[in-house]
Amino acid sequence: MSECGIQIKFWGVRGSIPAPISSEAIGNKIIRAIGVAFEEGLSPRSTEAQIRAWVDGTLLSYQRGTIGGNTTCVEVLCDDQLIILDMGTGLRCLGVGLMSQTIQNKGLQGVILQSHVHWDHIQGYPFWPQLHMPRTIFKNEFQFFGGKEWDKSLEEVLRGQMDAPVFPVNHREVEATGLQMYFDSVYDGKVITLPGKRGDIRILCRKLNHPQETYGYRIEYAGESMAFCTDHEPYPALDRKLLELANGVDIFITECQYSKDEYSGHGGKIQKIGWGHSYPEYIAEVVDETHPKLVVTTHHDPASDDERVVQIASQIINKAGSVVIPGYEGLVLKCSEA
Repeated sequence: MSECGIQIKFWGVRGSIPAPISSEAIGNKIIRAIGVAFEEGLSPRSTEAQIRAWVDGTLLSYQRGTIGGNTTCVEVLCDDQLIILDMGTGLRCLGVGLMSQTIQNKGLQGVILQSHVHWDHIQGYPFWPQLHMPRTIFKNEFQFFGGKEWDKSLEEVLRGQMDAPVFPVNHREVEATGLQMYFDSVYDGKVITLPGKRGDIRILCRKLNHPQETYGYRIEYAGESMAFCTDHEPYPALDRKLLELANGVDIFITECQYSKDEYSGHGGKIQKIGWGHSYPEYIAEVVDETHPKLVVTTHHDPASDDERVVQIASQIINKAGSVVIPGYEGLVLKCSEA
C-alpha cells in the first residue's frame, strides 16, 4: 500500500440507535432533486450519463445520497496500519468493505480503540464478518483497547452481548476458532505507541464527560494528527482534556448530537443535560480554543433527518476559521488535505 499519511473513512455516524432512512425521506429527496434539475434546464430526455454528471456536479452528498443510519464506526489508516474507532453497526459494513483485501491477504490485522461500551458503539461486533472467519485459513488478528473502570471489561461486555439466548453464536466458540483477539486497557492520560512505516503512531487517551467511562483519542503520525471525540457534553467550563485532544489537529471528529434548545430543554423539549452529548455553540467554543483545520460532526441524533444534521453542523460558527462539515457514511478524508 502506498504512503497516505492519516486517512479516515466513516462507516457509521449515528448515535444512540441505528436510523435507516425512510421511504418517505427517499421520495422527498427525489422530488426535490427533480425540481432543481428542471429549474436548471435538465431535460427529461437527457441521457443517463448527462443525468449522472448533473447529479455528481450539482447535488451535495446528502442530497444525492444519505448521511447514513449506522451507528459509530470509523476506519483510520496510518499508511498501512489499520485502526478502527468503535464497533457500532457500521463495523459490519467496514468488514464487508475489507473482505476482498482479507481474502487476498489471507487475513486482516489491526487495532480497535473503543470509546466506551454503550450499545450503539458495540452492536456491530457480533456481525463483523472477520470475527467468524476460520483461524485455520485466515490470520485475522486485532488488539482491542478499552476502559478499565467499566463495571465489566471490554472483553466481558463483548462476550455478554453474544450470550444465549440473545445471539445464536457463543463468543467462546469465536475465541476458539475465529478472530485472534488481544485485549488491553486504557486510562486517562495513557499513550499508546504503534509501529508505522514512517515512524511511531502516537495515540493519546483522555477521559471525556459522558455517563460511564468514555475516552477520546488523539492520533499523531508522520507530522499529521486527528482527534476522535464522540459522546461528550459540556462541563461548566471548557473541558481541558477535550481541548488537549483537539488542539491544533488537522481533523477534529466530534460529537454534536443536539441543538442547544434540545440539550437545555428550552421550549418544552425534554431536557438532555447529563445525557452525555453536545450542541453547536459549545463545540464552537472548543474550536475557537483549539484551532483544528477541519471539524467533522458525528453521532447524529436518530431523530434528525439529513437536513437537520446539516443544519446543526452549520451552527458551529467559529472565529478560528476552521471548516465544519457533517460526517456521513462513505466520507473519506486525508489529514494532508484538511
